[in-house]
Amino acid sequence: MNRTLAPSIKPIVEINTHFPVSSNNLFLIKSEEGVFKLDIIYPNAGQVNHPNKFLVAMTTNLILSGNDRKSASDISNEIDGLGGFVFKSSDFYNTSITIYGLNEHLASSLKIVKDAIDSVTFPEEEIIVYKRNRLSELKINLQKTAYIASKAINRLLLGTGHDISFETTEDIIQSTERQDIIDFKSQYFTNPYFIFTGSESSPIESILKINNFGIHPFNYFSHKDMLPMEGDLKSEIIARESNQNSIRYGMIWPERGHEDYFKLSLLNLIFGGYFGSRLMKNIREDKGLTYGIHSSLTPYNDFSLFKISCEYNSQFTDKLRQEISNEIIRLQNELVSEDELITAKNYLLGAMLRSFDGAFPISEKFKQFIDSNLSNNYYDDYFKAINDISSEDLMKIANNYLQEKSLVYCIVGAQ
Repeated sequence: MNRTLAPSIKPIVEINTHFPVSSNNLFLIKSEEGVFKLDIIYPNAGQVNHPNKFLVAMTTNLILSGNDRKSASDISNEIDGLGGFVFKSSDFYNTSITIYGLNEHLASSLKIVKDAIDSVTFPEEEIIVYKRNRLSELKINLQKTAYIASKAINRLLLGTGHDISFETTEDIIQSTERQDIIDFKSQYFTNPYFIFTGSESSPIESILKINNFGIHPFNYFSHKDMLPMEGDLKSEIIARESNQNSIRYGMIWPERGHEDYFKLSLLNLIFGGYFGSRLMKNIREDKGLTYGIHSSLTPYNDFSLFKISCEYNSQFTDKLRQEISNEIIRLQNELVSEDELITAKNYLLGAMLRSFDGAFPISEKFKQFIDSNLSNNYYDDYFKAINDISSEDLMKIANNYLQEKSLVYCIVGAQ
């Protein structure tokens, strides 16, 4: 080996996702690591299905809070004693209960969790503790300019009444009652599908059936997003006493299935999507106006949200906004260099490869794949599209989508 020569770099051109295929609602991903991961996913229990998003999160977090026979602590200790743990997640489109454990304790772990879910009574003392913690968390968040700015930009982009613009308030926390939780669980925690990541020899299907989980033909649960409700305001300035300001820009871009989405993903990366982006190099490294600035592209089923986020000293507001504008103009009028383009493509495709590194990460990507109702050739198209994008394509996309006059913005902090 000649250590004076750099190793050759091979372009990333394809990916094998190893996604499972199933005729029913149980999907199996092989892993021989001695441990298992079982995702129990309730596709109609996401936040999109209820006007009170706090209720959805509260029900999910208290789903193992105990019954007449066992306390939450008893349930947790039983699972801990088997070398496992349970992760509960409530996102926009569904609710998941994920069990991790040792292969030999699969049946016992699932029995404990299933019994806890079926018999949960949502004890009042657990509700009181949960509400107290959330009220304390909310009080702290409302003192943060970043939190206020993130909520404000959603209102500007989508309208106050939009699902994504929902804001948990003290009144909502206090007014959500135990019966609300019971009713939500009864109505929405039904017909789950399962992603099992573990040993191929594990009799997971029979174990699920023994625990009265239904195995039946799988039908994708289609979620329709609420359309953005365009408001009159294009900007908002919120005064707060703070050592630093927070600024957010935002714009609505096309959904993940749109023909320009892959190009927009690469454009976002070059603009502000990673540490080597233009916003970071200019505004952080060259100008020293902030410790960090980034842009993001968040896809939903029917649209995507493009945002620029930054925390900075209030005296730099005008300078900061001008430099953001300068970088937008550069993308619209100057071709991205070949070196920068290759670096960005390798980073984006490499990050995608890393997200498939191992059985557990594959199961997370597969869950996202189902949630988003992506086509079977989505990732093949992704790699091909990213590799085929030219500097001319990016300039055209920047002129079509990254229009500064269409960006709404909010600033929170000292004025």
